[in-house]
Amino acid sequence: MDDNGAVFIGLSTLDLAYAVDRYPAEDSKTQADELFLGAGGPAANAAVAYAHLSGRVPTLVTALGKHPLAELIRGDLQEHGVGVTDLTPDSAQQPPVSSIIVATGSATRTIVSLDGSRVHAPFDGEAAEHLYGVAVVLVDGHYAEPSLRIAAAARERGIPVVLDAGRWRPVHTELLPLIDIAICSAAFTPPGVSPGAPAELFERLHALGPAWVALTHGADPIAYSMPGERGEIPIGATHAVDTLGAGDILHGAFCHFHTLGESFPIALAHAAEVASRSCVSVGTRAWMAQTMR
Repeated sequence: MDDNGAVFIGLSTLDLAYAVDRYPAEDSKTQADELFLGAGGPAANAAVAYAHLSGRVPTLVTALGKHPLAELIRGDLQEHGVGVTDLTPDSAQQPPVSSIIVATGSATRTIVSLDGSRVHAPFDGEAAEHLYGVAVVLVDGHYAEPSLRIAAAARERGIPVVLDAGRWRPVHTELLPLIDIAICSAAFTPPGVSPGAPAELFERLHALGPAWVALTHGADPIAYSMPGERGEIPIGATHAVDTLGAGDILHGAFCHFHTLGESFPIALAHAAEVASRSCVSVGTRAWMAQTMR
């Protein structure tokens, strides 16, 4: 892999998303307008976005196994240019499946999933070999042991480590000191931080490790904090119909623009533009047809 490569560590799911105009009534049958079936999960979607934008083949370190549903995930990732390192190659356990209802009329989605909490993904020492010639590493907080070990190895090699901080997990206590850049959702609230208090969040995270922190909140401006500077990045208006995976795509796009040498706020702004474009179509792949590298 060349020196602009990337490694993504974390969750892969099988996403089954139905698009309807509005949410179905309880105990009813509804005809969907569209169906999306493909790989999902924060790290997986980020890796796909990075692969498309960069034209390079990132490595996704994840847990798939040999269950038939895992083959659907693996096939979709390979089709979209992502190399997979499977931490559980001999497992026959069913991979996480996300069932999603997308209400296009309101651009909201409801997800039911077991995520990866039932999957034990041990650290594979060979996974760290993928760090040679890598410019950025992203972890999403799933699969604690490999995330911690690879993040530590990246830190030793001077490779920037990005955290996709969706919601607080116990592993973050150990992980944050190994993180350089934390991009957080509005739902990410560490212990001792008041919900909806960006200044508190910034101070807390800076004290724990990351020097560059951003806070996303849907269509609201992205707040960011970095050495010597704080500010906000406006989000351009768009006619959103499906926000599924938009945050994941933002993280993958950020990794791409970061490896191009863009400053923190500029990379965030460009990544937000890509994520916004992903919201005008159903699913997490259609945006790529309108977004050139």
